[in-house]
Amino acid sequence: MVNTLTESDKKYKYPKNPYVKEVPEFNSVGKSTYKALEKTGLYVLRAIALFLELEEDHFDKYVIKGNSILRPIHYPPIKKEPNEAVRAAAHGDINLITLLMGAHGKGLQVKSNKGEWIDAIAEEDEIVVNVGDMLSRYTNNKLKSTIHRVVNPPKEYWSKSRYSIPFFLHPVGTMKLNVLGNCIDKENPKNYKDTSAHDFLINRLIDIGVMKKE
Repeated sequence: MVNTLTESDKKYKYPKNPYVKEVPEFNSVGKSTYKALEKTGLYVLRAIALFLELEEDHFDKYVIKGNSILRPIHYPPIKKEPNEAVRAAAHGDINLITLLMGAHGKGLQVKSNKGEWIDAIAEEDEIVVNVGDMLSRYTNNKLKSTIHRVVNPPKEYWSKSRYSIPFFLHPVGTMKLNVLGNCIDKENPKNYKDTSAHDFLINRLIDIGVMKKE
């Protein structure tokens, strides 16, 4: 589920929300959840803006009615000895930040600055916040993208599905991801070329094989 499309987003031909006709309440619950997570993400970004010595509402104009995605993910039961030890390989998310409510089943791990894999399990009253590649790029790696993976559970849990519903907070496609000036100095020169959120997203989707280059 994504937010209502703006005129700039229509220009980029972003798809409309899919709606579930079979379960009518699914759509209303999904929309309420989306709005709650969008609001939470906005407050997280306001705190990040203050940390970066920016105006508190710096990100507001980019993420309100942005291209965020609420995505349910189903990891099916494991029916035979897996060839690999992971359900989702190590990666960083494309967006600004990702909010993760407690998933149904363990498995999420994040990589520490020391290169160690740490279990990341949100309790009922907690949300895991991952920094995405867009925010990492925007801050010249002052805030590093959270590398994470989903590993297979212990064998006694193989017969159970794992459900996760991450909220990927994306800005509007017109947001410039040019590195912030106050994140550049002699010790940390500019690491990235100027680009927009839309162009960065499309290039990443092509890189990972989700889209084909036109």
